[in-house]
Amino acid sequence: MIRRLVAAVLLIFPFTSASASADELRLVAGELPPYAFHVPPPTVAEAGEPMGLVYEVVREVAWRIGHSGTVEFRPWVHAQELASTQPNTGILPLTRSPEREDKYRWLFNVITDDLVLVGGAGVDVRDLWSVRDRPVGVLRRSGADALLHGHGFNRVQTATEEWINAQRMKDRLIDAWLAPRLMVLYAYREVGGDVSELHIGQVVRRSEIWLAASKDISDQEARRWQDGFERVRADGTYDAILARYVRLRPEPVPEGRRSVEIQWVN
Repeated sequence: MIRRLVAAVLLIFPFTSASASADELRLVAGELPPYAFHVPPPTVAEAGEPMGLVYEVVREVAWRIGHSGTVEFRPWVHAQELASTQPNTGILPLTRSPEREDKYRWLFNVITDDLVLVGGAGVDVRDLWSVRDRPVGVLRRSGADALLHGHGFNRVQTATEEWINAQRMKDRLIDAWLAPRLMVLYAYREVGGDVSELHIGQVVRRSEIWLAASKDISDQEARRWQDGFERVRADGTYDAILARYVRLRPEPVPEGRRSVEIQWVN
């Protein structure tokens, strides 16, 4: 009960990294490891260390252009609603997909991953259509979610965090899982799984992970962020951040958090 109350408070009063001025681009993010997340997660602690490949790159870019680097962590669905409906709002880490193309101003691509189809034992994942009538796990309101629903998949199982899909895959509650490769590997390790057990099949499409923003952002403001990103790449900072996350070993999902979250997520 205490953990649930703490989590509710944190959703109302989200983590921030620094004080922000009223006129700078508001940055919102979701708990999407290894791209942006807290250690420990907000469901098991009152505070945590914000980190993540995309989070750190965006913060470095922000500092280069005189932005405070403040990032608000919000529930992922809420973060997307803010960035697509509120002015002067940036969002990370957002996969650029055809379903989202017209909803945001795309500032820069932090990393390109693969959207992969992952299968359980004995499940053919060489082709997406082979699992059309099987239970397939996806992150709720993600590009993978929109893709499967757009193609008429009728047994899509959504989750608020990818570790829930990992746990379901490990427990054989779903037959397949569609997600970016780095998120799959991180989440499966989080739940104590051996990634060598995973059957990674079709690369459904390239998964570009971006900093995006509300469509009202001016060309001048967009160029400031794009130029800042080029500076972070040019001086070696980007490569150093990437190297750290390639080697990162996640902490296991605590048992208490696991039992609370799995019960109510559909």
